[in-house]
Amino acid sequence: MFNWPGLCDLAPRGSVWTCSQDFGRTLTLHPMAAKKRPMRTPPTPPLFATFVLFALASAAALHPVPARAVEPVYQQVENWAQLPAGTKWAMMTAVDIDSKGTIYALQRGAPAKVMVLDSAGKLLRAWGEGMFPNAHALRVDRKDNVWVTDRSRHQVLKFSATGELLLALGKQGVKGDNTSVDALNGPSDVVVGPNGDIFVSDGESTNTRVVKYSPDGKLIKFWGTKGSGPGQLDVPHNIVMDSKGRLFVADRSNKRVEIFDQDGGYVGAMTNAGTPYGLFMAKDDVLYTVDGTPGKDDLTIIDTTDQKVLAHFGGLVGPHMLAVAADGAIYVAETRGASIKKFVRK
Repeated sequence: MFNWPGLCDLAPRGSVWTCSQDFGRTLTLHPMAAKKRPMRTPPTPPLFATFVLFALASAAALHPVPARAVEPVYQQVENWAQLPAGTKWAMMTAVDIDSKGTIYALQRGAPAKVMVLDSAGKLLRAWGEGMFPNAHALRVDRKDNVWVTDRSRHQVLKFSATGELLLALGKQGVKGDNTSVDALNGPSDVVVGPNGDIFVSDGESTNTRVVKYSPDGKLIKFWGTKGSGPGQLDVPHNIVMDSKGRLFVADRSNKRVEIFDQDGGYVGAMTNAGTPYGLFMAKDDVLYTVDGTPGKDDLTIIDTTDQKVLAHFGGLVGPHMLAVAADGAIYVAETRGASIKKFVRK
């Protein structure tokens, strides 16, 4: 086989020469048949092949093949939420969806509260006013419990769907350090495993760790030190779990997503999600991530099995966290945009 730089690979197959390149087809050449004999050096391309390849190179130079970009396949649904008169979105920091399709949105802007909407966008109820001085993340677990993290309370709070407080992790108003066993410092997010174990990204502060608790809130272990090396963290901002039980942590300041097992063992990292602010892991292990960096403000969808980017689009305004419904609709909580935006496939 011959490699013609910038043009193609020319390969003999018997008395036939083939040239394959990204011109949309394969060129097959039929030079005069020659006697078959062992060859120690590569054969010289036939004159006719040289002529045709020169012509193809000239055409390619005049009409270069464009780079293949990921096409946006989602469109925004305008005015999807049916908020009552006098009610509007404020600074929205998180959103998630329960097993029945009910949407829970966390409002950081005054008054901070949890807003509950049905799948049609009708506001059903709101609760938690006065409880969240610095609301950050909201997650709904497999049993439809609602978890909220608050950076000023330094706590992770577990609620029923109607707002009854069921469990609190950390000490209210008490800042822990990176080795504290009973206090957190700016907990940024939480994920609950199938067996009920609780994992908190404790990092919207000086802390740079993941803390693991039993289902009843007893400390099991923690891991993470500040840095940019493998397994180190710098602003662990979000945390999700895939179907294999691996933990994906948005290592925001290092512009990567780090992957750990449930005991803190380092598995690897992903670097094709920009600066990851919010993460959502779908049941098929497709990762949805938003980059809230001003000037970026985009969303990327990645298949975690091969780290291939499946879709990407911009046009957001301070995306912070996101959730994906069973029907594939994407909901994005925006801080600077003061909104919960909804996107569906075109």
